[in-house]
Amino acid sequence: MTTRLPRIAVSVALLLCLTAVPPHQPLTAQDQPRIVAIGDIHGAYDEFTRLLQQVGLVDDRHRWSGGSAIFVQTGDIADRGARVREVWDLLMTLEQQADAAGGQVVALLGNHETMNLMRNVRDVGPGAYASFADGESEDRRQEAYQAYAKLSHDRIAALGHAPPNLQTEEEWMATHPLGFVEYLEAIGPEGRYGRWLRSKPVVARVGDAIFMHGGIDPDLAPATLEDINKQAKREIQTFDDFHRHLVDRKMILPFFTFDESLAAAQLELAAWVERVEPVGPPAPGRRPPVLQSRDRDHIDLLLNILNVGTWSIVTPNGPVWFRGFARWPPEEGRSKVMGLLDQYSVSHFVVGHTILTGMRITARFGARVFLIDTGMLSSHYEGGRASALEIEGDRITAVYLDERIPLVDPATTPSR
Repeated sequence: MTTRLPRIAVSVALLLCLTAVPPHQPLTAQDQPRIVAIGDIHGAYDEFTRLLQQVGLVDDRHRWSGGSAIFVQTGDIADRGARVREVWDLLMTLEQQADAAGGQVVALLGNHETMNLMRNVRDVGPGAYASFADGESEDRRQEAYQAYAKLSHDRIAALGHAPPNLQTEEEWMATHPLGFVEYLEAIGPEGRYGRWLRSKPVVARVGDAIFMHGGIDPDLAPATLEDINKQAKREIQTFDDFHRHLVDRKMILPFFTFDESLAAAQLELAAWVERVEPVGPPAPGRRPPVLQSRDRDHIDLLLNILNVGTWSIVTPNGPVWFRGFARWPPEEGRSKVMGLLDQYSVSHFVVGHTILTGMRITARFGARVFLIDTGMLSSHYEGGRASALEIEGDRITAVYLDERIPLVDPATTPSR
């Protein structure tokens, strides 16, 4: 009995499973959830919310009304516009509401998100900073400047000379408006928006399409889409570790930008070179310092960060920057796109990032690629307009605030 009971239990469990679960059936076009994709927003909150209403994803109070629909946002919420924070807040709320309703919000990272996560804030608009300011911001800014002045003094003493681009108080205040310090904290690893953004992928497969911000260079295409996401996450984590390390070593302050952090690393490396290989004859009795293991680790980290230009989230051929899908000539592009589609076993790519002259959603390469950035922030892009790509089974439609234009319609497309 002791040898037969486990076999009987397994047999009964298998029988129950087979009778309780129906055989897998592929979804028909009618059964597939509706997919709505929206490209670059750049803080255009009003246009974005009107568009969400237009496609039936939210009601007039901006609550999820899309049911089981899947909403994909292909990155570049950040920078340029003033209402970035409101868009982030809305998406974070819609994620929860959609999930409760049986739908889904898929938010992806664009190049402006990865820039922000690496503290490259060159394109952050003054309105975005202002949205993070409160009644104590002036005091925080004054404290931040005092910390900057003290650190500069300490670094001069350590290095023997002033760091480049040392700012006067007037210059520093001009480049650090109210809300600047709070913004950098909010998008940091422990900040509300920083934690949310760091949880997002660069690329996602939804239905029979790949959604991402820029595209995939065939010469750099990894074996799987998840390899792209893992690489991006690894690079963001590496920069976070680097930034935290420099703060801990009192070489930078928490609100230092990408450029300031990189400059500090370069100065530190130059100082180590001078210590280990001094120029000129050695002073009497002077010996080169013996590098301890922690010193070597410190130097290795600094050297590693100087290769940042080769990272996938920084290089022009990386997935958040690549523009080949928009710029390839038709014949060359079709061949390359078909190769990528075969490699990843999908039918379409949907990408943002590159605005074409007509400010319209554009299908390329036999409707295998859809370019959906149409310059929603019209105050920045002359002639820009809000748009969405709607996928319902085999029917694909460009949706604007004032019209709907079929891009792929099996009912009217002759069969081959």
